[in-house]
Amino acid sequence: MSNIFYVGIDLGTSRSCIATSTGKRISTRTCVGYPKDVISRKRFGKDYLFGDEALDNRLALDIVWPLADGVIREDDGSLKATELVLRHLIAQAIPDKQESDKIYAAIGVPAQASIKNKKVIVEVAKDFIDKILIVSEAFTVAYSIERFDECLIVDIGAGTTDLCRMHGSMPEEEDQITLDIAGNFLDKVLTKAILEKFPDVQLTPQIIRRIKEKHGYVSDTSDLVKVTLTKRGVPAEYDITDILRDCCLKLTSPISKAIQDLVGTFDPDFQERLRNNVVIAGGGSRLKGLEAAVEKSLLEYGGGDAICVQDAEYCGTEGALKMCIEMPDEYWEHI
Repeated sequence: MSNIFYVGIDLGTSRSCIATSTGKRISTRTCVGYPKDVISRKRFGKDYLFGDEALDNRLALDIVWPLADGVIREDDGSLKATELVLRHLIAQAIPDKQESDKIYAAIGVPAQASIKNKKVIVEVAKDFIDKILIVSEAFTVAYSIERFDECLIVDIGAGTTDLCRMHGSMPEEEDQITLDIAGNFLDKVLTKAILEKFPDVQLTPQIIRRIKEKHGYVSDTSDLVKVTLTKRGVPAEYDITDILRDCCLKLTSPISKAIQDLVGTFDPDFQERLRNNVVIAGGGSRLKGLEAAVEKSLLEYGGGDAICVQDAEYCGTEGALKMCIEMPDEYWEHI
């Protein structure tokens, strides 16, 4: 007798997560590292490394990040890397899977991902996933917290920010917005701003990500943010308090504008409910003061109320799993 394993997957530009019907949850950076030469191949004893292990050994590897802005890059290397990441997640989460067992998966993607990109995901997964459902990442958050009434979901990831307004039924195209202003955008503007003020400091994407995740804020006031950076190998402290806030506001201002647009074009009888039920998820929801900044942007609309989900990393993944288990057959795309 074969077993059926239900899985929810959040396929993200920077990080991908899986949750299974067996209670297992796994998260990994969405990257694959290939040994550069015979020496590195001998050192690792395998053809590729994943996630944090790959990044920890990146000097000896060619690193492939297969997703850009939440969608798969259009080259053979990215297609293969996406397949490897998905296989790796499933193998880690379901280590005892037998050949006869079935995998049913719901995979979260950006709200306005193209039909072509969704078909690409189906194509790369068809050999190891038996049924697949492609769904908006913001909608998986709503499903996770069971907010199907008048509610506005804002999912701030690395490649995209997805917004979706709920109104008691499946959202339509006009209910959803995808912005390419998200975590990776913030990394770029923060790197540029620091180098403009301190042109000789040494920065890497990993250093910028750690600064953002630990200190990022959009509140009106903050403690001093001093970070240790090196200049030609010599460490020193640098005050980046104002730089950090200005850069974070470049991320949150367009998101606030998109929230205003979705509120302003909603049925006027229900606008008050919508703006008083803003739910923020994704890695970007960890920015200090974000709820207050969103509420401030809604003052001219009559005010609003915003909260951040407690489980920023797995909220959407758990929603995808829940959908996977509960959705009737007619909503599935059969492979």
